[in-house]
Amino acid sequence: MAKNNFRRSLPSVFVVLALAFSLASSPDISQSAHAQEVSLSPTPTTQEVNQAELHQALLDLTNSFTVMCVAAHPDDEDGTTLTVLRRRDGVHTVSLFSTYGEGGQNAVGPELYEELGVIRAQETMKAAQIQGSEPYFLGLKDFGFSKSADEAFKVWGHDEALRRMVQKIRELRPDVIITNHDTTSGHGHHQATGRLIIEAFDAAADPKRFPEQLKQVKRWQAKRLFVRIFGGATGQKPDPGVPGRAARLGWDGQEEPEKVVAIDPNEVDPVRETSFAEQALAALQQHATQGPWPKTIAELLKARRIETGKLPPIRYRLIREASGAPALPENATTPLAGLELPEQFADGVMPPNIAGRALTDFIDRPDRVLGALINWRADHNAADSAGEDPERFRLFESRLDRALATASGITLTLNSRPTVLVPGLNTTFTITLSNSSLSTVHVAELRLNSWGESAQLKTADELLPDTDTIVPVERTTPKNATLTVPKEEHLYDGLFLGKHFSAVAELEIDGAKFSVEVEIARDIAPAVEIKNISPSLLVWTPGRQDQVLAFTAVVRNNLETPFRGALELNSRALGISAIGGGLTLEANETRSVELRSNAAPVVTKRARRGAKVNRGPQAASPLGVAASNYASLIVEDAAAAAISKRTVPVIFSDARVVPRLRVGYVASFDQTLAQSLAALGVESKALTTGEIENADLSSYGTIIIDNRGYEAHPELIAANSRLLEFVKAGGTLLVLYHKSNEWNPDANKKRPQLAPYPIVLGDERVTDENAAIKFLQPRHPLLNVPNRITPADFANWIQERGLYYPKESDPHYTALFAANDPGEAPLNGGLLVAQYGKGNYIYTSMVWYRELRAGVPGAFRMFANMISYRHR
Repeated sequence: MAKNNFRRSLPSVFVVLALAFSLASSPDISQSAHAQEVSLSPTPTTQEVNQAELHQALLDLTNSFTVMCVAAHPDDEDGTTLTVLRRRDGVHTVSLFSTYGEGGQNAVGPELYEELGVIRAQETMKAAQIQGSEPYFLGLKDFGFSKSADEAFKVWGHDEALRRMVQKIRELRPDVIITNHDTTSGHGHHQATGRLIIEAFDAAADPKRFPEQLKQVKRWQAKRLFVRIFGGATGQKPDPGVPGRAARLGWDGQEEPEKVVAIDPNEVDPVRETSFAEQALAALQQHATQGPWPKTIAELLKARRIETGKLPPIRYRLIREASGAPALPENATTPLAGLELPEQFADGVMPPNIAGRALTDFIDRPDRVLGALINWRADHNAADSAGEDPERFRLFESRLDRALATASGITLTLNSRPTVLVPGLNTTFTITLSNSSLSTVHVAELRLNSWGESAQLKTADELLPDTDTIVPVERTTPKNATLTVPKEEHLYDGLFLGKHFSAVAELEIDGAKFSVEVEIARDIAPAVEIKNISPSLLVWTPGRQDQVLAFTAVVRNNLETPFRGALELNSRALGISAIGGGLTLEANETRSVELRSNAAPVVTKRARRGAKVNRGPQAASPLGVAASNYASLIVEDAAAAAISKRTVPVIFSDARVVPRLRVGYVASFDQTLAQSLAALGVESKALTTGEIENADLSSYGTIIIDNRGYEAHPELIAANSRLLEFVKAGGTLLVLYHKSNEWNPDANKKRPQLAPYPIVLGDERVTDENAAIKFLQPRHPLLNVPNRITPADFANWIQERGLYYPKESDPHYTALFAANDPGEAPLNGGLLVAQYGKGNYIYTSMVWYRELRAGVPGAFRMFANMISYRHR
């Protein structure tokens, strides 16, 4: 299977971009620059403490347990339960994701695959901040929707996936593990993750499993493992037509078991004055690429057709427990119910109080809270409290440090200039330590951790009330520092998160010692960086025979000084070159640069013959050059060589369209349609909804609605009658796939039947990208004019064949293809065509946009036939 590799082997033909420049002034790149300057300045005289932050810091002192939520993809986590456990109970919560979600769809932009994975990881981190949890990733590849765990393990490797999960359990040491995923329902990645966590629950405690890990971490036995129950006691099975996790995760229909935890998401956070469900919804909304999400709880209740005005309890079934673990009490409202810490440890971490009342009762008196924390710290010996669980005590100690810093109003910040680091050049880190407390703070030590070194910095010994100290430190980025950009190229090695730097302050206030730490991440990039090139892949067809090539390069100057140079585009294989001279970039400026070839490329007869023999992506190899001649966008600096590379592969397809065809299109989230039409040499125009409503559409032979176009442009629904009139008058309307819940008629959304004859979508998919395609009407004009389509045109597809296939379609439609996953019945609605009036309507559930974007030659041939249909 090739599911684990989105970018198949591409031909060795490249357009070369080269950038040469000179610096207006050369920066100092001395390796010995470590200048430090300390300054003291007054801060506002009123002590301000964020009450929500103080309440959380104090609540965290009351709970030394860790709960881990395991999920297959970003947004699969149970954000509500994570929020309740942290914000209500002070539990240390972590989430663990099998993948970065890079194989999914993008609801807001053009990024897919590794680029999408970077975005989804960043969205997950934003969501986790709201939940109060810490996210971690196993980095297994998301190759798109699958139907079985076995398929996932063929790509992931069962033992490797289990090894990674065991490693994280041993590192994070959860007392309880929860998951939304069972072992048989829904997405194959979910099933595989459900199976892995059951195995890992035991394997993490077994010294014979992955013993090499025990050199860095200890084995660990979690006490309990819970799997979420969907449906059941709520009296309501998940409705497959309602968007959300319940429908995907499935419902096993079993009776409610005895060992169940029920969590009420409707509880209100007394400090933040919102329900935990509202907070969790705000976190879910951070996953914008997987939206749209309900904007309010009321909207969520309406979508789920819940009329009680409250969300039902979140219920978990206990499926594993460690030997000797305390029994789960009846009517438990937390998965930790009944668990106890060792007596010595519990006594050592008993949180302080004021006159027998919890410190959280005094968040409006941070001075009293601080006094209680100081006294408690002075009276407790850390070594005596650690006992046999020093790792758990280190977690408690870090929480106590945070409580002392929050109550005192002491803050530590770390910044850098520039914010993007260039190998060989200097960076100034600025550390600011502020004291807004009413006491003098003794600064025992201030350190900067950078490039594997921990350097103690010179600073004031004491920090008076309402003052701060600012310490600038210069560090040189090593010339051999590994670049962290382009981010999508570093998704699986973790470098897309940037290089991490931290500052640590060891402090003492009224005899109580504690530390404060802050961390930042910075990208390591070339002096002048090629952010992206569009198009990033060039498809050459006969329609491009007389066209010059046009590219847009986005270039950023990461230097603090101006840049002057020239941008060059060339390809020896295609006999083209162009130079965009006089390029000037100011310090830190980002600019788009347009490039055009000086002549139309020349495609040899040898290349054409090669393409006729094999229409797969490798067929373009006769066009080109040896693999060692990869073209690059190059930046050179006489003082410090900095190279930024971008390559544009070239693929040949002999796809032809009818002459003088004019196409209008409504784009959704990316430029795939525009670039594909340009590759075919078709005159095209992006249409707005207003133009569809009011313009004369008769000048277009074909109009295309991009995949999920009615979702991307809801106003298009009201204008749909104009599109049907266009068809009736003789035009061809091509509609690419939509989800069932954004296509099927819905009175609540004022959405009628959008097709001229009824088409009702289901949730069926063909996920095997190599599934055989059966031609139901091989002589149909749509399969023969202007290109004769054969099974070879479906070679080298990526990820899947199609999704959201019609479950009902009117007899007016002719189905041209049938396909199915192994062991399943054929799905016949992947491509439907019907005459309507004088024109023709085409609806397709096949994933042409992925194949066009990937440059699959056969996809361009079929796309050319669809837009050419019934035109002379």
